[in-house]
Amino acid sequence: MSDYETQRVRRLQELMVAARVDYLVCRLPENVVYITEYWPHHGISVAILPQKGKPTLFIPEVEADWGNPKWAEIIPFGWALLKDPDLYTSYRQHLSEIRDTLGLTSARIGVEKELEVVATTYRHAEPIIPAAPWAAMLDEVFAGSTLLDATDLMQSAKLIKTSYDLERLRVANELAEMGTAKFLSDLQPGMTEVQISAMVEGTIRQKGAGYKGARLVWAEAEVASGPINTTKANLLIPSTDRAIEEGDLVMVELATVMDGYYSDLTYMAIAGEPNDRQREVHNAVLEAQQAASRQMVPGNSYEDPDIAARKVLDDAGLGEYFVHVTGHGLGFRFHESTPFLMPGASGTLKEGIVSSVEPGVYIPGFGGIRIEDNVAVGRDGPDFLSTPRQPW
Repeated sequence: MSDYETQRVRRLQELMVAARVDYLVCRLPENVVYITEYWPHHGISVAILPQKGKPTLFIPEVEADWGNPKWAEIIPFGWALLKDPDLYTSYRQHLSEIRDTLGLTSARIGVEKELEVVATTYRHAEPIIPAAPWAAMLDEVFAGSTLLDATDLMQSAKLIKTSYDLERLRVANELAEMGTAKFLSDLQPGMTEVQISAMVEGTIRQKGAGYKGARLVWAEAEVASGPINTTKANLLIPSTDRAIEEGDLVMVELATVMDGYYSDLTYMAIAGEPNDRQREVHNAVLEAQQAASRQMVPGNSYEDPDIAARKVLDDAGLGEYFVHVTGHGLGFRFHESTPFLMPGASGTLKEGIVSSVEPGVYIPGFGGIRIEDNVAVGRDGPDFLSTPRQPW
């Protein structure tokens, strides 16, 4: 594995030294991706990282070909077939071997205890997450060691994206925009929200695998249309069978995942041509979004992009309709817990932080308009990972 690729692992190991954490034992998909560059299919893989040296990845035999030996030592184990032992029998065996080989009799071991909102596995129809049986088994295998919650440590590491991470996130956004381009070109009155959703998702799945090295790709597009549904879309709402009418606002909220890297975009369109009021509101939201994005520079506070967006919308007489945060962290999860660009936020933006920038207004009787890009804090200014929108 090259220095370029392992920059984030070395950063994590530096944080482990500072926190006096000797080893990390992780199962959550976002942490396995971060440590080993492997996105779990089922969610039973385990990544182990020492303060020094290469990670170890326990991986089901059926997924072994997807592991990357440049990033981690790959140890396959049997699972779910008649020939295979019980999953926790395999866990105990392999973790005990690691414990004995490394002499982990009185170590400080970071494990996952706190997160309730987690990134999914590739098999998002039935993701598996560690719970009480896993915690009890870790207590048993590592009796004598101190098990520490690694949540804050992992989040601190993932907050600052490396140049490698940013390249991968840029590809995830390019895949997402394959779907939004199809939406913008094919939208017509009479289509239903779920029809558009399926079209966007299908386009990304169809074109995504193999694009610039992408292997596992999926997308979730939630479509809202008309004055009622787009107003409700100030939070995520499901697509419905509503048929789109001439002149409707149509909003696509789109999550795209490529090998465990997340894009989060919102696109707007009109079924037909925008009227004067639609054009006026859209362009005000776009101006607010661009003003907020310009604040994505090192040294600014998490609040500064939000202040900039709200000023534009206040000046346009739309401030009362902007009811959510301006943005949130993302990258290894759809919504990472840091940063939040919102009123009163006190953190400091640093180079490599990635956030959505997504002001929106939701006006009863008119509808909702939100414009969302993924923006990194660059050394000299904002670095758009997605394509900025244009005025109507």
